[in-house]
Amino acid sequence: MSHKTTEDIRFSALPATPLKDAAGIISQLLPRQGCVEVQHDQPGKEHAWHTHPTDETLVILEGSVRFYFEGGERVCTSGEIIHLPAFKRHGSIALDEGCVYLIAMEPRAIEGARDVDA
Repeated sequence: MSHKTTEDIRFSALPATPLKDAAGIISQLLPRQGCVEVQHDQPGKEHAWHTHPTDETLVILEGSVRFYFEGGERVCTSGEIIHLPAFKRHGSIALDEGCVYLIAMEPRAIEGARDVDA
């Protein structure tokens, strides 16, 4: 079965240092049922093209990642948030310093995040 989304990927940013505020960010992201995952990718680690059946939010805590998707790519650094709709094809590569980030499936909104241009 092929799924397509009409929604676009959105990017936003936090006003504060995310690693210091990780506990607060986790409590805001935590869905009614489910979890928030902490991912640590070494430099060069690639997550090749893939999709997810649910909406997903990634919060970059440390380092940077090249996030690619159909129609573009963006280098995301500490404090940036990727809002990814279900079934949106994407992938990523951790850059020189690696990347530590949070992943939440079916997340809630993060207070204080502001939209940024893709």
